[in-house]
Amino acid sequence: MRSSLYLPSIILVSVLCLLPSHDASEAEPFPSTIPPESKSHIISVTDSGVNPSTLHISENDKFIFFLNDSSDSLVTIAVNYSKHATHCASGNLKIQDNGTIRSTEPIAPKDFAGACFHDPGSYAFTVQGLRSRPEGLKGTIIIK
Repeated sequence: MRSSLYLPSIILVSVLCLLPSHDASEAEPFPSTIPPESKSHIISVTDSGVNPSTLHISENDKFIFFLNDSSDSLVTIAVNYSKHATHCASGNLKIQDNGTIRSTEPIAPKDFAGACFHDPGSYAFTVQGLRSRPEGLKGTIIIK
């Protein structure tokens, strides 16, 4: 059941990340227009690797999803934020004191983890747990 719900969940979180904050005291109605196109991105972990292994995005983009699109159920993610601020991560990622966010448990097939990237720079990530790649996979997210 969980695997059939991952895409709608990704879309919902993408839209929520893009909505401006709203002060309820202003009491203006929510606009009835179609929400803007999502600026979120997906890095897919497949049986053959990570796609894309290098992701270039603009500073205005908010959120990146790591989707386990493989048959392996032990996939974990670690992203090195170094000296960049870490503002948010999905519940299955934990922000650590050393500037890294890391999976708190393996990401099941068709499930995902996500993190915000607000500062320009380069963020290295590592994917572990693919049987076809026991040494792990490395990639980079570059925020312009």
